[in-house]
This record gives sequence, C-alpha cells and structure tokens, in this order.
Amino acid sequence: MNRENHRAANARQLLAELRETLSGVHRVRVMIYANPDPDALASALAFKVMFETDRREVLIGYTGAVGRPENASMIRHLDIPAKPVSEEEAADAEIIVVVDAQPQFFKDFVLPRCDIVIDHHPVHLEDDVHFRDIRPQYMATSSIMTEYMRAAGTRLTRRLASALFYGIKTDSRHFMTDMSPGDVEAVKWLRTKADRDIVSSIEFSQFSRDSLDYFSIALVRRRFVRGVMFSHLGPVPAFDVCVQVADFLIRVEHVEWALVTGVVADTLVVVFRNDGLKKEAGHLARTAFDHVGSAGGHKSMGRAEIRQSGLPKGLLLTDNTGIEVFVLESLAKVDPTFLPILRLVKSGRHV
Repeated sequence: MNRENHRAANARQLLAELRETLSGVHRVRVMIYANPDPDALASALAFKVMFETDRREVLIGYTGAVGRPENASMIRHLDIPAKPVSEEEAADAEIIVVVDAQPQFFKDFVLPRCDIVIDHHPVHLEDDVHFRDIRPQYMATSSIMTEYMRAAGTRLTRRLASALFYGIKTDSRHFMTDMSPGDVEAVKWLRTKADRDIVSSIEFSQFSRDSLDYFSIALVRRRFVRGVMFSHLGPVPAFDVCVQVADFLIRVEHVEWALVTGVVADTLVVVFRNDGLKKEAGHLARTAFDHVGSAGGHKSMGRAEIRQSGLPKGLLLTDNTGIEVFVLESLAKVDPTFLPILRLVKSGRHV
C-alpha cells in the first residue's frame, strides 16, 4: 500500500471512530483556544459541515477575541459562524471538541472537559479523551480535516475549500515551510476548488490602519545582532499586533530569528518567528517560558504568554528594559544564539 492509500485508509478508520463517538449526541461545541486564526477557523467549520445534522447542532466558539483584520475578514467573507463562548456555555455541550489546540492550552479558561481533540501541535495531551488525532508532522489541522472530508465523501463547497486552503496557507507560511506529504496532498486537492478571489480579498485585509503605528514603534526600537531581530513594543491592544510585526521582520534580509514582545493588559506576549532552517521555535518557547506561563508553537512559529504574577518578583510590565532583559535572559539560557543581543540590550545600545 503506497503512502497516499495508507493515509486514505487511516482517515476512513478515524472517521468511523469519530462517528461512533458522536453517535446519539445532539449538541456539540467546537472550541478554539484564544483568538481564532485561519487554521482553527477552517478546521472548526469543516467539523461543523461534516457532523451537523437535522438532529445534531454543532456550535463554534472561541475563548479570546478576533484580533487580526484578516481573521475578521475570513469570518465575514466565508460566513463562519464562530462566536465568543463562556465557560458556562461550553459546559452545556454534550460533546466538547478542541481543534488546532489541546486541553492543556486552556490555562485562562476553565474547560469543563474535552471529548475530542484534533490538532497538529506537539503532543501535550495529559487527559483521557474519547477520540484524539494529533499529528505534529502536519503543518496544519486543516490538512487533517481535509483528509476526513475526502474519506467521508462530503460535498466540498467553494466556501469550505477556500477556508481549508487558506488555513494551510497561513500555517505553512504561504507553503514555504517543510510540508508533510499529507499537507501537500491536501493543498493539491483544495487548490482547484478554492475561490482564489476570496482568498486574495482576505489576504489583502492583513493590516488595519491603527496597527501601522506599532510597525513604527517596532522599527524605532528594533535591535539586530547575528541573525536575531528583536523589538519590544510595550503596550499593545492585542497579541496579534506582535504576530503581524514578527511576520514582517522575519522577511528582512539576514534575519534568522524575529522576536517581538508586547504587553496586553496584564500579560506579556512573546512571539517567535524563524527561517525554518534547523530551528525549533515551539520547543524554544516551551523550554524558556512554559514554567512561568503558557507557551508552544511549531518549528518556525512560537508564542509565549506570561501574566504579571509569573514574572520575577519586582519586575513590572511597565519596565520596558527589565522586560527585554527578562525575555532575552530566559532565551539565552536555552539557546546561546540570543546571548549577543542580550549583551546589546544590557549595554543600552541599539546598533
């Protein structure tokens, strides 16, 4: 049996298990951790399309807020019925499904339980669940959901094809990272079915006018040493601002690591990007910060969130220099790549 046939057979087996888990269930809640991104939105929509029936309602909820303009554009253009969800609303569901995340990610939201997990992040699952499909070798959960769609023979609308295609495109950094055979096969199948005009419209909604001010701050405060570009933005309205800036900085010539930090309310956000060459952003984030907050990611993308209570005693989120030193010292303990830029920050210079 070749690899493609093996993936198809595996998808059929997992699909049968999913259907068995959902048998007799009338109310399902698909949960997206924190702020919904394209991969999570597409995966949740695919689950809803596949498993909602006249007798079964499938609701999509997220625990954060829609931050990036293109994510709001995606929800609007593709009519994705995703809404903010409270802990009480989540508890009302007969089955709780987590896509593009795992229960351990929900540190600031009391997840009453988790019955189904479909994800592509490194495995951190500690709880027993009825069904789990976690594939860290895949770049996107949307690729996994595409395999289910094909195995089920579910009619693929242009709306759903566009969502899944865009979900894979964003998590694979526009198909530039090392994609698994499953990701590649999913993209090939979706490419001719997606509405390219809609996908382009979503992509061109990437930046809001308000976010441009933070690019100015990032450029003024940037430091660059030996392949590492670092900028601390100070207070930002949402962590997605840090993501947008990091996505921009990683494209700069000779930048191997883009590191952007910011403060959202009482939380320090650390966003990583790298060039994907023999580096592991998610592992770095977890090793450096998981003991003081929540952290994770993939090979070329990572993020950590640390509340004020998780910072060293006496360090305030308003202390920009102190925050910079704390972040870089934490990273340098794990990877000496960050030692030169730590020395630069401590020196007070920007060159």
